[in-house]
Order: sequence, then C-alpha cells, then structure tokens
Amino acid sequence: MKKLSLIIIAVVIVVAVLFLRGSEDRWICENGQWIKHGNPSASMPTKPCGEKQTAGITNFQECVNADNPVMESYPRQCRIGNQTFTEDIGNELEALDLIFLDTPRPNQIIKSPLVIKGQANGPWFFESDFPVVLTDWDGLIIGEGIAIAQGEWMTEEFVPFIAEIKFEVPKYKNNGTLILQKNNPPGLPGPDDALEIPVFFEEENESFLSLNFDEVLAIARENSECYNAGILTDKYSYNENSKTWWIDLKRAIELEKDGCNPACVVNEKRKSA
Repeated sequence: MKKLSLIIIAVVIVVAVLFLRGSEDRWICENGQWIKHGNPSASMPTKPCGEKQTAGITNFQECVNADNPVMESYPRQCRIGNQTFTEDIGNELEALDLIFLDTPRPNQIIKSPLVIKGQANGPWFFESDFPVVLTDWDGLIIGEGIAIAQGEWMTEEFVPFIAEIKFEVPKYKNNGTLILQKNNPPGLPGPDDALEIPVFFEEENESFLSLNFDEVLAIARENSECYNAGILTDKYSYNENSKTWWIDLKRAIELEKDGCNPACVVNEKRKSA
C-alpha cells in the first residue's frame, strides 16, 4: 500500500511539472538553427532563426510587416534589435483637450462613404459646424464634408458631431490623411487648429481567402515569439477592421506578470503572426 502511494505521488509530481512547463512539442531557435523538441505538429519555420535583420526597416509599419514584436502601448511601438519604431497617430494626443474621434481611429482602414463621429469643444464650431477634408498620400483632396454639432454648440464643453465624406479610392498608394479643421468666425482671426490622423483606404479589388482557426493556429505555432511566450489556447477573437486573429496565451508560471493578458496576433492577409 505504501509503495502504491509513492507511485501515485510520483505520477502527480510528473504531471504537475509537465503542466507548468507546457508543451515541449515545438520548434525552438538555438544558436541560429531551428531545433525540433518533441513532435511538433507544425512544420519547421521557414523564416531565419536568430537575430532579426534591421536593414531596410525605417518605420513602424515596415517593422510590423517584418513580424517583429509590437508593444501594445498608445501609440504602439515595434521593436527590432536595439531599435524602436513608434506608430504614427497624427496629432491626436496634442489635440485631446480640443477634439477627439470615436471613428475612424488613426490608421484604420476606411471606405466610402466614410462616417465620422467624435466630440469637439464648443469653440471648435461656428454656426454649429466645421469642415472636414480627406487627402491622399500626396496631400491631394479626394473628399470633403461638413461636421454637424449634435447639440448646443455655444458652450465651452464638448459637443458630439457627425460628418460623412464620399470619395474615390486613389489609384496609387493606399494611405491618406483625415483632417478636421477648426471653424473660425469670418473676420475674427483665430488659431488655425486642426486634428490630422493617418488612415488607409480599403482596396476595392482586394480579395483573399479567409482562414479557419486551424490554419490560423498553424501560423501561430510557426512563430517562435508567440510559441515561446506561452501555450496557445483555443480562446480567440477576430478583428474585422484589421483582419487579425487574437489568440490567448497561457503563460508558464515563471513568465506570468500581474495585469498582463498576452495574445498571439495573426494577420489574415499576410498570413503571419
């Protein structure tokens, strides 16, 4: 009986250790080479193992496109080696005391007609409105509209507004700028304040095959940073705007941090994590 109890205790200890360590069926980068641990279900990663190359990367988006880790601060930051690139969100933070947007958000993919909603303080309006402009990558105006106050605008408080702009998607490059201009009374000069945020245009001829969760999971498993950060779970969410899957990670005890809820993000268009 005593021997049986010892065996049971040993089995429990082994199971607990395996649970805490997580799955060993994975590809791990060691000394610049992919090493198979256990029997991973995914094939060996095709991208280089080891230190990432920084040549040619000059901004946040290029850093993201190269599958480098993104810090979920605001604005977001992408790190590669000793370099950190910050996401361009226009002058949103500087204008927060005057105006802010609910939709669209900086770097959101937009399509026509674009509905714009937010709040601005009363002095931003004149006769209950202010102009809104949409430009392409080169500053050429491709759409204009008027934001209308949804309440009493003769106040120092914030007032909700709504606007709509119809536009044609530029033929060259898919990025532009949304500009919300302060409306100064005629003959009364005032500061030419404006909120400017970068946006991306939805490509009309864009088409790609949607992925299912098994395919997304396979992509996530090939990413060493995702796989080494914890155990991929079956809990996920899907962001329609960015076409990204967010898979929850269960971290090992030694990696846990208070208040941290890590996820592996898979881009459906680029098929990368």
